[in-house]
Amino acid sequence: MQRVVLRGSSSAHLPTISRLFGGIGLAFTGFFAGSTVMPYLPIVLKGAGVLPLVAASFGLLVGWRVIGPQVGQGYRNAMMVGLRGALYVAIWALIYLGAAQMLRLSLRLQYDSVTEAVLDVVAKGIEFGIASFQPPVIGTLLVGGVLSGIFAEWGRARWR
Repeated sequence: MQRVVLRGSSSAHLPTISRLFGGIGLAFTGFFAGSTVMPYLPIVLKGAGVLPLVAASFGLLVGWRVIGPQVGQGYRNAMMVGLRGALYVAIWALIYLGAAQMLRLSLRLQYDSVTEAVLDVVAKGIEFGIASFQPPVIGTLLVGGVLSGIFAEWGRARWR
């Protein structure tokens, strides 16, 4: 009897408990980090009111795609993967804030070209990143990332 081997199958993208737990853990991390960063952002920033929800959705996606597939090699590795996921959530949240600010300024016709507007997304993201580089925000991301990785590893070990 001939054996059939499927290459490039979608089994790598099937839902697993580690993906679910990693996503839920980073969603909570993103929500709390977004709530923590709000007092440090400039007042003129429009679109920051929904930042906790946006960061939670980024956390869910990043936890599903980054943490979930890479756990299973011990708790130490899971903590490192969780920290990497928390860093990704922070980067995506800053890109969101920069893009929201750029759209607001482009509606006021503040840019002369598309290139200037796109480059300002990065500049605004860096500006907001510097403003939000505060110990409570960093602590929330570090603790949340580590706990998300541990949570995903525990779920994988428990319901394998």
